Amino acid sequence: MSLSDPVVIIGLVLASVLAVVGLLRPFLGLLVLILIHFVQPGELIPALETFRIELIYGLLLLLSFVVHRASTPTAPSLTSPILRAALMLLGYVALTVPFAIWRGGALDQTIGLAKFVFILFFIATLIDSRFRLRSIVWVLVVLLAWYAGTALRSYARGEFVIAQGVERAVGVTSAVGDPNALAGLIMGLLPFLVAAFRSSRGLLARLVLLPVFPLALGALIVTGSRASLLALMVMALYYVLQSKHKVISFACLVTLACLVWVGMPQQYRDRYLTVRTFAEGGELDGSNALRIQIWKAGWRMFLDHPILGVGAGQFSTAYGTVYSGVAHGPWMRPHNLLVQVGCELGMIGLVVFAYFLTQIIKAIRSVLQLRGQGSYVLNYEVAVACSAMFLGVIAVSVVGHTLYRPYWYLLGGFAAANRSIVDGLADTEAAAARGRISGSTKESGPQRAH
Repeated sequence: MSLSDPVVIIGLVLASVLAVVGLLRPFLGLLVLILIHFVQPGELIPALETFRIELIYGLLLLLSFVVHRASTPTAPSLTSPILRAALMLLGYVALTVPFAIWRGGALDQTIGLAKFVFILFFIATLIDSRFRLRSIVWVLVVLLAWYAGTALRSYARGEFVIAQGVERAVGVTSAVGDPNALAGLIMGLLPFLVAAFRSSRGLLARLVLLPVFPLALGALIVTGSRASLLALMVMALYYVLQSKHKVISFACLVTLACLVWVGMPQQYRDRYLTVRTFAEGGELDGSNALRIQIWKAGWRMFLDHPILGVGAGQFSTAYGTVYSGVAHGPWMRPHNLLVQVGCELGMIGLVVFAYFLTQIIKAIRSVLQLRGQGSYVLNYEVAVACSAMFLGVIAVSVVGHTLYRPYWYLLGGFAAANRSIVDGLADTEAAAARGRISGSTKESGPQRAH
């Protein structure tokens, strides 16, 4: 893209206006910040990269939030257990930096984690109504359509990578420049598309949402990511199990899966079939064999650094310099969440991260109990989406390093905001009920005296 393009100029002007208004209205600013973070305009338009748009806007938004909160006496509490757990995780990661094998790299990774925690913070504190919750769900749907659409367009132009003999789609920015990262983000956002579709009552809204499903599925398939496709199957089975019509839903799922499989190009079918070959006792392909080797090295790394680990993001550094078994070995990533957290943050890190996940689970479960209550349809569907995303990310994390990817922090923010909204609505309904009882008591009192 170029700044001389009229479309780019118009887009930048509109985006600038929204960004300025967002600083006056922090909720709108949150939506702008999410779009900046995931779209990465500095990479799409190199001339903007020197301005550090995301960092500067994030700091300005934080200042605006503090000012607005100070001037609002009835501002909501900041005591969400998920938010506390996320800040605890960030604080612990920061404390491990001086003990990392490469302090500079660990510091950079800590700053990257801080960005995700700040996004979680803004979502948890600024999404305080159903209107805002619905709005941010739609923003995620827009991002999903953008990621999938741009990836398919690039793929059609021949802009893909060839790995393990397969043409694999990638995204247009570094955040999704890896096929697995692109597939993982599409997989993680799909449940919110389902939530938007199921909670929308208008026909027009559903017609707008419907084409995004095949767009996202097509993009995920051509990434060639086996882990994300398996995670998608896990999420689909979860939706079947929570459906009222399980048999019909399962039949529809099997039919859809067969149609997708038949229509899938042969190179992708061959790649996905390697999972079945391994399950039947066949030999591992090169990719999975390397993962096993990395995990074995990770066990030795954990035993050498059991308390604080080797430092945030420093598994690859330690592997390449010490644990690969060769001089100047490749800097491989852990390819497993448990290995990543244990090796980089040690036993204490495992406990802190487990506490963070536990708080997310508790928040989701509390809202899932509202099933069947018509006034809470949106909240329930968002909770279902969070559950599906949680299961999907867990599945991906078996062979993926997800600690410093956005999944957990988007999930934490949504779970915290959704629970806070439900608790607030419950308190309002309880107060209204007490008011009605008190009013009826006052009216009946004089009548009895009469």
